[in-house]
Amino acid sequence: MHLVHIARPPRPPHASPADARPSEPADCIRSFVFWANLAAQEASGDAAASTSPGRVVQRLQGSSESQTHLFAVVDGDSTLGEVSELGLPLIPAVEPSPELDYLGFIHLSLPLLEERETAEIESVLCDLPLPGQELEEEGQKVAEWMGIKALELARKLGRTIAHVGLLHPPGTDPDYDVMGSVYRQLGFKHRHAEHQLVMDIPESPVAALLPAGITSQAWADYDIPESYLDEVMRLLTLASQDAETGDLTVEPIVWTRTRLREAHSRLRSRRGHTLLIALTSEEGKIFALAEVARHEDANPEVAEWTLTVTDRPHRRRGLAQLAKLTALHAVARHWPQVRRCYGSVADKDEAMNAIYRRLGARELSRSCAWELRLRD
Repeated sequence: MHLVHIARPPRPPHASPADARPSEPADCIRSFVFWANLAAQEASGDAAASTSPGRVVQRLQGSSESQTHLFAVVDGDSTLGEVSELGLPLIPAVEPSPELDYLGFIHLSLPLLEERETAEIESVLCDLPLPGQELEEEGQKVAEWMGIKALELARKLGRTIAHVGLLHPPGTDPDYDVMGSVYRQLGFKHRHAEHQLVMDIPESPVAALLPAGITSQAWADYDIPESYLDEVMRLLTLASQDAETGDLTVEPIVWTRTRLREAHSRLRSRRGHTLLIALTSEEGKIFALAEVARHEDANPEVAEWTLTVTDRPHRRRGLAQLAKLTALHAVARHWPQVRRCYGSVADKDEAMNAIYRRLGARELSRSCAWELRLRD
């Protein structure tokens, strides 16, 4: 077996990132998406735990915020043809593409603004065993080889910290994922734990009763009035600073107007949509934010919680829950087809876990993040 590097797809000539549309995804992309989705759906028991080939191709195009690499583990002799900057055979991410026998995939995400020493690794094995069954000897060899190669690639790309995430059903341990034991043998240490939740959205959610002096604003797709931009960036930065991330080596995101414009551009290019809900004072101060997102090429009944934050002086007043309730009301008005909203919350975030319980959310799966310091 050997590695091949899946090429970064080109954008159409003279097209801006916002207007670029990828060509038909190649067989390698479709295979990666199939096996990654299958693993996520088996762990969560939910068919909505999925991505699409088009979204993977768009992420491979990269952005000012992160760079993505995808490698395929191929059975047989070395693939002939063009060679990538890492010295690996190169195959296209869009059609036409060669027919190869894929054993697995290594997906690397490299942050470019913060955490520039970190590589986020996802290893996807093809021909997964049935739930509860052990991996056969040949599959175990592939998994172990993939783990070693993923670290070699991270080093070649100049990273000194490796992060991996493992998804597993409630009541099971991380070794439910066939890569769990591989990462442990390589020296990874458990640093953080979260669980994934889903809540139903009624057709006509009851509007939240806001305290006197507080009003709500709803901004679609980052169409934020100039008078609120600085407040929004302050709260977004605060959300990153105060996020519960356990013992992971992370850096908070500092939001600027340039970063917000680039986020808007990526949102358009990836056919995504957001609703940002703000609870505000009469003077224009923002007390709390809640954000929900959806993608045009995903299940139209599904949205995702991406942010909830309350300004520090106004915490423990129930404002985060009011922001979420207001967001649900906005979703029903702006996206009436959405029936379920998914989210992920840190195990140690007691306040947010209590909010989700009161909102009737139910647990789907658990995830854990592991870290390894890479040595030469």
